[in-house]
Amino acid sequence: MLRVFINRYHNAAQEHLIQFLDASEKGSFLAQEVTSSELSPMLTQASTLLQSIHYSWIEPLLSSFPNNLQSVILGSLNSHQLIGLPQTDYVQPAPIVKTFIHNQLYSLLKGDEHLAIEYLPITKISQLVKWNKSNLIKLIDFLGLYDAASEIRHIVSREHLQNLYACLTPPQLYYLKQCLHQKEQLVTPKLGIDLAKQDSTLLKRILHRRGLLRLGRACCGEHPDFVWYISRILDTGRGNILIKEYQQEAMPKVTDILQQQVINIIQFFNSAQV
Repeated sequence: MLRVFINRYHNAAQEHLIQFLDASEKGSFLAQEVTSSELSPMLTQASTLLQSIHYSWIEPLLSSFPNNLQSVILGSLNSHQLIGLPQTDYVQPAPIVKTFIHNQLYSLLKGDEHLAIEYLPITKISQLVKWNKSNLIKLIDFLGLYDAASEIRHIVSREHLQNLYACLTPPQLYYLKQCLHQKEQLVTPKLGIDLAKQDSTLLKRILHRRGLLRLGRACCGEHPDFVWYISRILDTGRGNILIKEYQQEAMPKVTDILQQQVINIIQFFNSAQV
């Protein structure tokens, strides 16, 4: 917060001001990569977080409140969150009560232990933290196509190829063919599926998991709070896998490649309006 205040009010005098900090405080200040000078994120962070978080992270918290208050808690959530929660009865709270509930949930989610999204470092893939779950899922599915491309390079049966192609949507098939024209840079395990059968459900599930693993490793080296936010936009199952794959240090010769794949897919989405 000191970094934000100085960015806003005393940026030109930064070096002079930090002389008044002790060595430890000065080191902590200089370690901050926050470039924003906006104060509003620190005031709206609780509400912003609650708008994007997946219901599966909220559901276990409902039991923290008395039964007679749970309908009010539900009433403070948005329609996307309510769809996934078992209770159907809810009461729309007054704005001041809604703010209070959001602050309580925010604390239970330990959101106050993380930087506001607006204060996170800007990186090649930092825009993902502002995506919704639907777009992240689509990105994960497309990342899995790189594993499919790796598999296809070793398939000689035309029938097996057709079985694989039949499981993909037209945009996925188009992007897969683009992947095949790119040099294979990572060695990945075989998909472990019998392509003599056209098992669309199994193939999609395997490719989705492979894509999720790629995204987790593409996030290595990013700010830990970036990964925390991404995981909360996703459901608990996918989010925990993402967290498990993440490392604070980038993976040499891996992370850069995977981040470029993420960027390639983003550019494809933008150009093809997928």
